[in-house]
Amino acid sequence: MNKVLYVGRKAKGLSEKQIAGILQMEEQEYIELEHSLKDVTARQALKLAGLFDIDAEIFIYTDGRDVRLLKYAAGEISKYMQNGSCQGLPPQYLGDIIALGNMALGLVADLNHAVYKQYELEQDNLALRKLNAALKETAQP
Repeated sequence: MNKVLYVGRKAKGLSEKQIAGILQMEEQEYIELEHSLKDVTARQALKLAGLFDIDAEIFIYTDGRDVRLLKYAAGEISKYMQNGSCQGLPPQYLGDIIALGNMALGLVADLNHAVYKQYELEQDNLALRKLNAALKETAQP
């Protein structure tokens, strides 16, 4: 469970549906975020940070991420096996597919982290530019 999302939502007196609306997603998708079935993206974290007035990085839930990603990838493969899509594939191929899926999901999480870091750098750059402009104004006669 993403306790920060849950506690923040309760503290603001908002419903899951209301938060889902703010994040522009379906209520079920938000519930999956709150229950840590899906990771919060950097963009979602930034919106939540504005709503709850706390640091966005707090929302990017990574505890146990690798285990969850592996379970998710294995579950997706199970669905394909049940509907016959993987019929005739050697077991090693299925393991390779799970590994590739897990790697892709990990890369998505890494990309979200990079997007957030880029946002932080842009904010730092903006602050430095404002400070530089203010210094130039005071230095002029």
